[in-house]
Amino acid sequence: MSRIISVALQKGGVGKTTCTINLAGALAGHYGLNTLLIDFDGQTNATSTLLGRHYESRGDIWTVLYSGASIEETMLQAPQHPKLFVLPGSPELAYWEKKLSEEQWDALVREGRRILRERAPEGIDVILIDTPPSLGLWLQIAIAASDGVVLVVQPHEYSADGIRDLMRTVHAVQEKVNPDLVIDGLIVNGVRPTTGEHAAWVEEYRKQFGAAVLEPPLLERIVFAEAQRLKTPIEFYAGRGAAEVRGWFRQIAGELVERTGVAADTAADATHVADRSEDQGDSDAAPAPSRGARTPHQEHASVA
Repeated sequence: MSRIISVALQKGGVGKTTCTINLAGALAGHYGLNTLLIDFDGQTNATSTLLGRHYESRGDIWTVLYSGASIEETMLQAPQHPKLFVLPGSPELAYWEKKLSEEQWDALVREGRRILRERAPEGIDVILIDTPPSLGLWLQIAIAASDGVVLVVQPHEYSADGIRDLMRTVHAVQEKVNPDLVIDGLIVNGVRPTTGEHAAWVEEYRKQFGAAVLEPPLLERIVFAEAQRLKTPIEFYAGRGAAEVRGWFRQIAGELVERTGVAADTAADATHVADRSEDQGDSDAAPAPSRGARTPHQEHASVA
């Protein structure tokens, strides 16, 4: 079965969607893994970045959750790479959350988890869920359905507060729905290398979370905005400065793959990769790291 990973922090503006898109690009384009990005954010920025504003829709996350649609029949291949797929987001998510009482949430979280896990498409190695910037229903459904969570933080106090709030939600989901949920890693984004305050926060995260921190920290670069404007992950962008940032995401993606064991699943069922590639020129794809014993990252990250 696919490894399902939610990329999360309820604070807006930390670069969560940007990190999700670029991780997906690295996993598909560099490591050759069939990667599905599920857009759970009602703003649908991940969808518009990978598919553009005008695409031929076969449905979205709303039709999967509420109309019984199949994920495999609803997801779309992203134009940037044949191994990158998107389940489009829907503004309906934000609208309907306001209509639901918190008393209904527990049942909906369990049902959402069942739907997403039972309908995970065959042949997909990794599913990344771009979660909304809130602690609401859709974040809870996303992490309830996930095997692990990747936190995206920035080097300042508000972001650190956000981790504490999110971890309370993670613990609640573990207790009620998903006891096997773990923290797969933490990405430090938006770092200014010449700022002492930022350097201090990076070290504080390393001290607090240890090997769970996915290296390297992501520095502020204009290439992020350029790639976003051109609607592409940096993995497939050739502008000035892209190679440096592409290397960061490849390193983070490789570490994430190694610690979660996605490569082992791929090796055990290599036939579906061949079937999906369809001679689409993946000769430059790097082999995924092999799975080893349970890593210090996983020992530290497990919060069960």
